[in-house]
Amino acid sequence: MRRFRGLSSFLLAGIVASAPAAAEETVVITATRFPDARNELPVGVTLISADDLRRSPSSNLAEILAQFGLLHIRDNAGSPNAQLDLRGFGATGDQNTLVLLDGVRMSENEQQPAQLSRIPIESIERIEIVRGAGAVLYGGGATGGTINIITRRPGSGETRAYALGRAGGYGTREFRAGMSRQAESLGFSFAVSDEDTSGYRRNNRFQQTNLAARLEARGARGHGYLQASVDTQSLRLPGALTEAQMLADRRQTLTPDDTSRRSGNQLVAGGAWRGWGAEWSADLAYRDKRAEAFFALFGGFYTDTHADTWNFTPRAKWTFEAFGRGHELVAGVDLERWDYDTLSAPAPGAAGAAFSRRVGTLENSALYAQASLWAGPVTRVVLGARTQRNRDRLSEQVFPLDDRSAERQLHAYEVAARHAFGHGWSGTLRAARSFRTANFDDNACFFPPCAQRLLEPQIAHTGEFALEYERGGLYARAAAYAMRLRDEIYFSPLVFANVNLSPTRRRGLELQGGWRITPALELNGSLALLDARFLSGTYGGVEVSGKRVPLVPREIAGATASWQFAPSSRLNASLRWVGPQHYDNDQANTFGRQQPGYTVAGLKLEQRIGRWALALEASNLFDRKYYSYGVWDFGTSFSAFPAPGRALFGTLAWRAD
Repeated sequence: MRRFRGLSSFLLAGIVASAPAAAEETVVITATRFPDARNELPVGVTLISADDLRRSPSSNLAEILAQFGLLHIRDNAGSPNAQLDLRGFGATGDQNTLVLLDGVRMSENEQQPAQLSRIPIESIERIEIVRGAGAVLYGGGATGGTINIITRRPGSGETRAYALGRAGGYGTREFRAGMSRQAESLGFSFAVSDEDTSGYRRNNRFQQTNLAARLEARGARGHGYLQASVDTQSLRLPGALTEAQMLADRRQTLTPDDTSRRSGNQLVAGGAWRGWGAEWSADLAYRDKRAEAFFALFGGFYTDTHADTWNFTPRAKWTFEAFGRGHELVAGVDLERWDYDTLSAPAPGAAGAAFSRRVGTLENSALYAQASLWAGPVTRVVLGARTQRNRDRLSEQVFPLDDRSAERQLHAYEVAARHAFGHGWSGTLRAARSFRTANFDDNACFFPPCAQRLLEPQIAHTGEFALEYERGGLYARAAAYAMRLRDEIYFSPLVFANVNLSPTRRRGLELQGGWRITPALELNGSLALLDARFLSGTYGGVEVSGKRVPLVPREIAGATASWQFAPSSRLNASLRWVGPQHYDNDQANTFGRQQPGYTVAGLKLEQRIGRWALALEASNLFDRKYYSYGVWDFGTSFSAFPAPGRALFGTLAWRAD
């Protein structure tokens, strides 16, 4: 504990904790699905601005989220699309952290991370992270929290353009460009990006190309838009290494022929309109995805997955006067459908001889309402509820033959209050119920006999208290939460199947804040203490009561600094600490070793010359030898995915705005 106290003192003494530029950012949409004031909402919102993204020493979006957002990321494939984990869910972090792009769901209904690499960083206006909230307005998978990525929208008469080239370590080259123009009534925007890197490991080449375009029409009472995007990705898979292999050569691969490919298309139409005493908004989204992977192990294993998704999300906000104050009511409907088809065969050309094929459908229809009421001059109360019907079907069509379906009624609620004490102080109390339904991979059956029923939905009850201070250039927030889960959906290696766990628990303390010391110098930092445990249960004859959930670090800390030391020169630094954690497969906590903690530092020097900017970046500045994911081999050792070492990059950018 001495190390924890020292770290806490360091953070609270000046780099109090992270909410970049929090004192100036006032509008968010994640918490209400309509614009609202951050400093009046009874939830904690971390805002990552476009300036924060540009200043970061990293161009990887997952790493930037970890720097600022008080969340854990882990890499188990050598991919830039790391797993995201808010509030300590371990291996299921992705399924409990909901990722949205302009309010439209990005998270997959499979055991796959959200594909953040398909979003050009320069196209992002801001990112809003709401920990522990979002289930009422967005549905399942938000128990840990919600991450909403908001893309740029030019103002009327505004033109924006940028072009950026980046090159450096491990054969990396990257290009991003975009332009947007909004006249009085009509506007357009487009963005393109292309990245190619050999990767840290051998057989780890990554290639990604993204194209996105948007048309928008604006009028006096509303706007409408049509947006399309295309992305393609190729990734070589270096595989895990044993402890001895990492000591011999961290960059080697034992799987030189393993590879994966992915392509996707998305079309979104929507808009907003003011009339009939309310603000009306709706989005209709379609996404098509194909993912293939080949593993040479045991003579060859090939998978081919197709997934189609439809979302329709009409909603409205009414504002009404009562007791001398303006109150709000948001209500809406969410309609969603997934179609899923995956097969496994010995090789890409042997699809006709597939030894497994799984076909599934998922339909969700939900109704929700959330009221935001002023209970006094400085006290705001939020009451929200959601009811959702879930229809799920999964069919195994080759081996083993199986067909299961379920229809369930799910509920979520949230009750929260915020009170301003004065002199910059405010406090928040919140209680919520959320849910998560099993995805297609969770319910997969690989060997007979298959389970008689699809997995039960996971239910979580959360309580939270937070205290905030914001005045001048100083912002600080401390939050304590407790979460109790029933039927948590989890893969247990003790029985080699996904199961509904006996009751589990999450508890934590989060410290965040930022200090703008002068207009040229800003410091931010964060600290989270995490406690994730199995409360009871015996699996495969092994008792896990009171044991810690694997892959959940006991503490996460981060700090960033930005110093404009000359009118056109800026130095940016970041530091991220991840504490020890139990290895995957060690649910009983019987392995005598833990995955070691690690510290990662980054540095970026920027020089602006008119509309041009030159940047030099260093990632993993001190060349730490670490890994973010390790799995116990049930013996005396483990396997892991070594993280990249130190790398240097150069960036040349031009911006018209």
